[in-house]
Amino acid sequence: MLNVLDAKNQAEQPIDQLPASISWQAPEYVYTKKSPDWYWAVGIVTVGFFVVAIIFNNFLFGGFMLLGGFTIALYGARPPRIISFSLSVEGVRIENRVYPYESLKSFWIFYHPPQIKELSVESQKMIVPQIKIPLGDTNPAEIRAYLQQFIPERQQEESLIDTAMRFLKF
Repeated sequence: MLNVLDAKNQAEQPIDQLPASISWQAPEYVYTKKSPDWYWAVGIVTVGFFVVAIIFNNFLFGGFMLLGGFTIALYGARPPRIISFSLSVEGVRIENRVYPYESLKSFWIFYHPPQIKELSVESQKMIVPQIKIPLGDTNPAEIRAYLQQFIPERQQEESLIDTAMRFLKF
């Protein structure tokens, strides 16, 4: 289980001392340089699924496996972009997209440096129910105090997909 920011035991900041907005930049995800062995493993697994698909005469599945393996290898080699984030009275901003607080249910901060430092915001939208925002070098206690003015803090568990992606070094 992940350690999380224990900001509840920290001294609360008075609301009048909080800034009007908080802005920061961070890579869109934690980048892990992939070794040649990683690419070989992706290739071997992809070819294995392709061979199984051909044995079962499922050429469409085989094509999807080749396309998927190629996409994973390309995505694994791509370095992350630097993204701008901000919190203000209008909502949570990621680059040019604003998520108003009215469309957000709650938030939680996963904080286990150096690997896991992210803000997780639960949205009311069905298409994007959870928004993950990397914190970079931002003070998580300040972000927590700021967001508590607008939306409730509710503990969340790390999803199986997040755990799998971290294991696969994505």
